[in-house]
Amino acid sequence: MTIQTRKKPPTLSDVAKRAGVSRSLVSLAIRGEGYVRAETREKITKAAQELNYIPNLAARMLASAQSSHIGTLVGNITNPLQAEIAKWITVLAGEHGQNALLSLDADADDKAEGAIDGLILHRISSAILIGAPYEKAAIARVAAKLPSVYIGRLLKAVEIDSVTTDHVLGAGLAVDHLVSVGCRKIVHLGGGASPGSQRMQQGYENAMARHGLSEHFEVLVGSYSVDSGASAGRVLFERDNLPDAVFACNDLAAIGLLNEAAKHGIAVPDELCVVGYDDVTMSGSETLALTTIHQSARDLAEAGMKLLLRRLADPEASPNKTLVLPRLVVRRSTARQ
Repeated sequence: MTIQTRKKPPTLSDVAKRAGVSRSLVSLAIRGEGYVRAETREKITKAAQELNYIPNLAARMLASAQSSHIGTLVGNITNPLQAEIAKWITVLAGEHGQNALLSLDADADDKAEGAIDGLILHRISSAILIGAPYEKAAIARVAAKLPSVYIGRLLKAVEIDSVTTDHVLGAGLAVDHLVSVGCRKIVHLGGGASPGSQRMQQGYENAMARHGLSEHFEVLVGSYSVDSGASAGRVLFERDNLPDAVFACNDLAAIGLLNEAAKHGIAVPDELCVVGYDDVTMSGSETLALTTIHQSARDLAEAGMKLLLRRLADPEASPNKTLVLPRLVVRRSTARQ
């Protein structure tokens, strides 16, 4: 599924039109090169400020053929899905004659922006942002500096190409499956402020309502981590009545929940069904056998690379928002007899 948006950031041509000068003269003035009369420079500066034009540093490098490097920013390298996406970006970049320069120091927005600035100094021509920065204003600032693609969120309100799994659909698949094995009281362990969590929760709410189960709607706020799943388990297992199932925001949280269930002697799936999200490699192990929603790291990386190459070929194209389809993988954690 592809969603197009029309609004585009101001370009050199827009500044030139407002200032009443040529595009090449605007380019010289902004780069601080050549001779531009002070009066004309002032007119260009005023036009750029009025349009909120931000110079694209990477575009300058592309124009002078100085770079074949793609910056890859990873928000949380301990997240197996993000790590695998980064791996595939490196592979795909090589297939297109590019080098992927990796930065892992992006667990906060100021670090993420600083990492991008550092990569620009290493002459990257573009960037793929995997789950970082988080705040939309920070993402917009990065996108204004160089051609960028964000993997992990849809970002309708930000002028940037983005790719994510259809989490509304994925959550619906999880709830539909749990209902099919007899579950009604289905709790969602949400991802809090984590990328994609809001759309996942929306999909959970929609599916619960579709099955007439809104009275059993419950969201526990968590995060994409094992500790979050364990904490949720301790809350749930202190109750007099267990839910029928927990749909976790990702596999790591589901694993934390499974660990806590084992500590409390709760049989999975006989007493509690558990569904994760991502389908990381360890989820398919015989020990875990976790039912989960599969989102393909390779598909996400390929979609991201496709958008980046499109952006480099046409810097003024409208931002593209791409959804990758998820699928249900059923294993022992919901396989009730």
